Amino acid sequence: MVERLVAVAAAGGGAGGLAEVVADWLGGVVVITDAEGRELARAGRGRGGQTLKVAAIAHGRRVGEVSRTGEELDGDGRRNLDVAASVIALELLVRAFAFAADERERGQLLADLLAGRPGTRERAQRFGVDLDSPHSVVVLTGPPRLAAAAAHFASAHGGLSVEHEEHVVLLLPGADAADHADRSARVLGAELRKPVTAGAAHGEIAAAYAEARRCLTALLALGGAGRGASAERLGFVGLVLGDEPEPERFVRATIGVLLDHDARRGTSLVPTLRAYFAAGRSPTRAKELLNVHVNTVTQRLERISSLLGPGWQEPERALEVELALRLLDLIRMRTSV
Repeated sequence: MVERLVAVAAAGGGAGGLAEVVADWLGGVVVITDAEGRELARAGRGRGGQTLKVAAIAHGRRVGEVSRTGEELDGDGRRNLDVAASVIALELLVRAFAFAADERERGQLLADLLAGRPGTRERAQRFGVDLDSPHSVVVLTGPPRLAAAAAHFASAHGGLSVEHEEHVVLLLPGADAADHADRSARVLGAELRKPVTAGAAHGEIAAAYAEARRCLTALLALGGAGRGASAERLGFVGLVLGDEPEPERFVRATIGVLLDHDARRGTSLVPTLRAYFAAGRSPTRAKELLNVHVNTVTQRLERISSLLGPGWQEPERALEVELALRLLDLIRMRTSV
């Protein structure tokens, strides 16, 4: 069996090939895990039986574990499992060293991307990261072992990970920042058995990182430890509780489409919306403030709904819209001084 294990390892068969050799030799189900308990390979068939676990130790370092479940092994079988674990330990040690070296390069790449340093595009392509595709930045806080677990999580999802400014930062493919935040907090929290909190944003990497950090700050201030959220999901709460509020960004995200429409077409959707709220959401009273016919107010409100979406008058969305209008007035007052 030793000769077969060595041959498989030399041929690059990995943990999967090694598990198959042990399962063929000893029967039952064989599972190989790494030092953090993540399953690397599983082979063999069988239901139930005795489970025997052997630590995989190389050069005095525990690099994983080999377990075998099935009919009880005799003395020779146990010794064979011990020998197999010793051979597998060397493979796991090589794997751990290779991953650590690769992860250092990937982490440095992400650090350079966050700092906006040049020369990152070719390096990103080498690691399979397409900087022209949408990405989300996730900023994490949690227990001490978070960095190592996050590195494996990012690698498994085609992303990058680095410890940066007292947080763990992930760059993951895709623009659904809310999903990335929720999934990373949930998966890593379950793996580490401690709360992991995640703030996320998408867009240009350096800007998304700043926004994701503000989102994390807001989420923690809300008592949301162990959860994940995006800046969009937190809305105006993130604006109020973030460590570096950006009112202009919130206004653009909330009513920017109306401002653009008014600027392009010379319409008065924003003034109409302001009058509508001032009149207690009454079109009849709003028309008096605007000095127009009530039908004009109704038509403008319909246009506003088509631009903002049908749910903009729901309590939470309406509050955000009204806050954006108030912030717009303050911004204009500040810039006119």
